[in-house]
Amino acid sequence: MRSRSTTITLLGAIMLATSWIHAAAGQLQIAPPDYDDVFPAKYITQGAPQKSKEQCDATPNAVWIEANWLDKGAFSDSNATAAECIRYFPSDNAIGAKTAILFFSGDIVLQASGGDSTNNPGYGANSYKAQIALANRQAAAASVAYIHVARPGMYGSTGNTAIYRHSVKEAATMSAAVDAVKAALGYERISIVGQSGGGGIAGVLLTSGRTDLDCVSLSSGTVSLKTSLKTTPSKSWVRNGQDTTGLPYRQLYDPLDHLDQVKPDARRRIFMFSDPDDEAVSLISQKEFADRANGKGVPIKQIFTKGAGKQHHGTAAQGIHTAARCLRGMSDEEIAAKIAENYPR
Repeated sequence: MRSRSTTITLLGAIMLATSWIHAAAGQLQIAPPDYDDVFPAKYITQGAPQKSKEQCDATPNAVWIEANWLDKGAFSDSNATAAECIRYFPSDNAIGAKTAILFFSGDIVLQASGGDSTNNPGYGANSYKAQIALANRQAAAASVAYIHVARPGMYGSTGNTAIYRHSVKEAATMSAAVDAVKAALGYERISIVGQSGGGGIAGVLLTSGRTDLDCVSLSSGTVSLKTSLKTTPSKSWVRNGQDTTGLPYRQLYDPLDHLDQVKPDARRRIFMFSDPDDEAVSLISQKEFADRANGKGVPIKQIFTKGAGKQHHGTAAQGIHTAARCLRGMSDEEIAAKIAENYPR
């Protein structure tokens, strides 16, 4: 069921948070209830080890993807292929559901001199069990199925987030991963929530021509990436013309540049959550994306709210609850009122 290549019938009894099903040699395999996997903090800076397709297929809640992308070099462009094993963490009720909220987390910044090579205060819930438990908590709070799809190099996904986050390569990888997760769980349409850099992934999906998105929440998102790099005070150290990874602009996927690729979809609704005091992703950049999208006939409801944390940056909770309310048919005005009530500025 959770392997991209094979569809199977769900057995109603197999609903444990730590259970998983995949096909191998034509037979069902069920992981023991005590299965766990720890995702070392060192992989955030060093890159996560690669896996073969066979290893990926034998990994709980993983999809093997091969995605084509255009590598824009200094002197010429070339076609490249990203082959990655991407992990995803579904709530129990995501299995057998008709749809789910797919969540993309932000960039992970490890705290200096914090923890060891496995654990770090900047890398929370870095194990399979912790992620499944978190997915179940989010699903219960929002009353809708929930899946965290881990970006490359994070939470067990292969790849190198220190080098390729925000890149065209990451964009192609995550778009293919979403298709694979949808196929694995049998969804026709999904809703998405992205926090910060994960908001950039939500922006990728929105601007890549998809017509399978119901409710989209951009939570303090890097959807106007180059403007954010230029206008966010905490990024003043970044060299002009480069991302925080050191990648040049030509290798980045900036959703702002692809707004013309958004396809009409009468069922889709888009929300943006912004704190004017956000110190990690400037309000200027977030508002630029919303204003330009609205001007192009892609309606976005921007809601100003209170971001959590010292940088006033965390609006993931608002995004998740809004996606759930959107799925229940709550109006934009009712959603804005709920945000103001629960997250007063």
